[in-house]
Amino acid sequence: LSRGDRGGAICLVEGLRAFLPGSHLSGMLPTEDMVGQTVKLKFLEVNQEANKLVVSNRKAVVEQQMADLSRGDIVEGMVKALKPYGAFVEVGGMSGLLHISQISYDRIDNLDKVMEPGMLVKCMIIDHDKINGRIALSTKTLEPQPGDMLKDPQMVFDMAEETAQKYHERMEAERKAREEAARDIVLGLGDSLDELGVNGDSEDGEAADPLSDVSDSLDSLLS
Repeated sequence: LSRGDRGGAICLVEGLRAFLPGSHLSGMLPTEDMVGQTVKLKFLEVNQEANKLVVSNRKAVVEQQMADLSRGDIVEGMVKALKPYGAFVEVGGMSGLLHISQISYDRIDNLDKVMEPGMLVKCMIIDHDKINGRIALSTKTLEPQPGDMLKDPQMVFDMAEETAQKYHERMEAERKAREEAARDIVLGLGDSLDELGVNGDSEDGEAADPLSDVSDSLDSLLS
């Protein structure tokens, strides 16, 4: 970084001057204190005809962070805004949606009574969009008991890692139970088909003709 002001900073990238907008800085402000620092960057716009080069530090940081994230991870963030459908949480420069249905197992009638902008939270990642740097979050999966987020959210955050471990163990047990049930169904169908095959064979091992009795009856009537 060679210069910083309110609008952003001027960077030198392989000897080329590039503009870094202030809105694309992650965890810092565009001031003269940045001069001399080395930061990760990602290209936003490259226009050779206009001799224009625009870069982003935030996108570079988010891309690195997203590469290290997986579903089920516990992350810390800050509530940035509340909407009728949930809360937006900033996690290391990334935007995460904590949908109102994912906050608690109990019904929430007034989100303002549960969360507020600036509140520090712990959430579990339940989905992510690595291309756009977006994540879907949940706190209800961290509740030791349904409704704890409404009664004592700080307790939920303090026990987040412990509760998450129990949650993963429960999900794994349910997954194995589903697989076992599916296997039993398949084996049961196989046994049923085998029984049908045995009953349908004649004594000499050849398949019995299901119309033979009908043919014999017709012959007797016509004779």
